Amino acid sequence: MVTTQSPDGCEDCPRLRLLGGFGLTVGETAVPVVPGAQRLLAYLVLHAEPVSRAAAARSLWPGATPARASACLRSTLWRLMKWQLPLVTTAGDTLAAHRAVSVDVWAVRALAHDPGDPGAPGPQEVPSGLLGGELLPGWDEPWVAQEREWFRQVRLRTLEMLSERYRRAGDLYLAHKTAVAAVRVDPLRESAHRALVELHLADGNPAEAVRQFHHYRALVRRELGLDPSPAISGLVDHLVAERPSVVGSARLVS
Repeated sequence: MVTTQSPDGCEDCPRLRLLGGFGLTVGETAVPVVPGAQRLLAYLVLHAEPVSRAAAARSLWPGATPARASACLRSTLWRLMKWQLPLVTTAGDTLAAHRAVSVDVWAVRALAHDPGDPGAPGPQEVPSGLLGGELLPGWDEPWVAQEREWFRQVRLRTLEMLSERYRRAGDLYLAHKTAVAAVRVDPLRESAHRALVELHLADGNPAEAVRQFHHYRALVRRELGLDPSPAISGLVDHLVAERPSVVGSARLVS
């Protein structure tokens, strides 16, 4: 199985970015990668298990004949191998991303699959991959679209998990940062808005909590025609309970 992170302290190992757009660097140097090689690297990275050459060729060159697709795959592999970088491993008829490559998507996967003790504090900083952009924006291949939605859900759950861990550890800044990131990924996600409301209350800012709730309520009513659930509205019910009107207050004063 493909390892999810590069060896510790490997400054010259390739670093691959798929969030917010494709990018390959070695150290501080950006490596130019032709589109066909970009697709092959991304395809291998997004498949946890090694894939057959036939499957890779069929997925990456769907409009070509099997012979032509195989030829394109061989040519693309040659382009990658000539750089003499640890990018792809071969074993018989299978291909896989090299374990020495550091990939932002793998870092998020590792955190999601092995979050550690829920009661333990989160990392000192939010992993950059969690706050990055969309997975390979602009790529319309079917295998990318499937992975994009899967990764979106993984990122949301991981952000919420980290926000809760930061909150329990007393780091309200990072708890807020990760909760805001979750809202940006999915503005209609109630659990992310609920986390923000709870954080504002924990930070002694009831007005901000009410403002966040009202923002979410207006959004979900406009977009979905729904009302927020009791799980989030109950957090601020005591703050927005009916109060005497201004006229009534004036009469009491007089």
